[in-house]
Amino acid sequence: MAEVIAETLAGQGCNVVGPVSRVGSALPIARSDRLDGAVLDVNLAGELCIPVAESLAARRVPFLFLTGYNDQAVLPARFRRATVVHKPFSPEELVEAASVLFGRTG
Repeated sequence: MAEVIAETLAGQGCNVVGPVSRVGSALPIARSDRLDGAVLDVNLAGELCIPVAESLAARRVPFLFLTGYNDQAVLPARFRRATVVHKPFSPEELVEAASVLFGRTG
């Protein structure tokens, strides 16, 4: 799934960093890489991506969550107003959400 997401965004002209499948691997990127935006799966190999979201928020990097969870209570209160794309989703839904949040794709 992560590869399909990366290909979809790359096909829209995005410079994709990743996919990254573990919170520990994503944190250094979230803390220091130059990023225009991020797409975060809420559950990365059984670990919630919240530390990554916190790092991005501290740097004011826009991000959206992808999730199969129906209840947004899985997210801390401060992130419950974040953009969420629910699985399953179409490539068009992802591109639209990314375009709105990141200002553009392509």
